[in-house]
Amino acid sequence: MPASVFLSPALISIAAILYAASFSINSYVMGSFSFSLGVSWVFLPAGLRLLLTLLLDKNGALGIAIASVAISLGFYFEDPVLGIGAGIISGLAPYIAKLIVFRDSHSSSDLSQLDAKQLLNCIFVFSIVSPLMHQAWFALHNEEILFFEHLGVMIIGDLIGTFIVIYFAKAVIYLYKKRSSNQKA
Repeated sequence: MPASVFLSPALISIAAILYAASFSINSYVMGSFSFSLGVSWVFLPAGLRLLLTLLLDKNGALGIAIASVAISLGFYFEDPVLGIGAGIISGLAPYIAKLIVFRDSHSSSDLSQLDAKQLLNCIFVFSIVSPLMHQAWFALHNEEILFFEHLGVMIIGDLIGTFIVIYFAKAVIYLYKKRSSNQKA
């Protein structure tokens, strides 16, 4: 069975827990950057969505979707259809971005092996796909939504948050590998 088809309850759970924790951290650290409910000028959980999907593939996407549905229903939306849809989009959007950018190659689960162009493309694609999907979903359920205002802020917030998280992870991986190679020498 190919590794990309393998679903691991442990990896799904880890992704869900990490993603749920990122909401608390983002609220505490970046709360002053909030534009409106669920829309922020700096949104670190977006970066974690892409990171978990790049590292854990379908396991990450599924864990994100599960956590996001729980967060959406528990804290944001009274309408279960709106909350479930928003949660599914949260897991699906980074997976779609990954498929778009890496459709012709086999992406490595090691971010240090991705070239800068691939990583930047994935960040930009994700930072457009996710807000567009979310805002389209919200607009379907609420005619009064400020679609373009929220879309613009969400793109900026997802882009900044994703850059921060992805490049922090890439730096940690680089330093770990450097330290490991120095200890072997």
